Amino acid sequence: MKVKRYNLLILRINKIKPMAIDIQGILKQLELGITNIAQSTLKNYLSQAQVDGKSFLAAIEDDLTNWTNLLAAGQLSADDFKDLVAGQKDLMQMVALKQAGVAAIQLDQFKQAVFGLVINTVMSVLKML
Repeated sequence: MKVKRYNLLILRINKIKPMAIDIQGILKQLELGITNIAQSTLKNYLSQAQVDGKSFLAAIEDDLTNWTNLLAAGQLSADDFKDLVAGQKDLMQMVALKQAGVAAIQLDQFKQAVFGLVINTVMSVLKML
């Protein structure tokens, strides 16, 4: 949470108004992307993957919003953004998938795909601005 406070402090110090980024739209894209990933990799556990994916997105929403705004404002590099997102791996606990008995290697593959999705989705949205 120190990073979150730091991000807000940077915005206040520099008096940067966050760009008009539709974070809710990004989150909806991510939810759809998670569903697509689950359909292709965890077909038998689609509902559990969706639950875990939504839980993860809810857990990172505030930080993702701040980091996306900082990235759009040029106050955060693409590499730093990727590192910050990757640092959130512990927040993706995948409780429903673990309870369903999904193998650890499948969990890791799903997790990696979701993190790639988050990074690529934000980067592509910002390129369109």
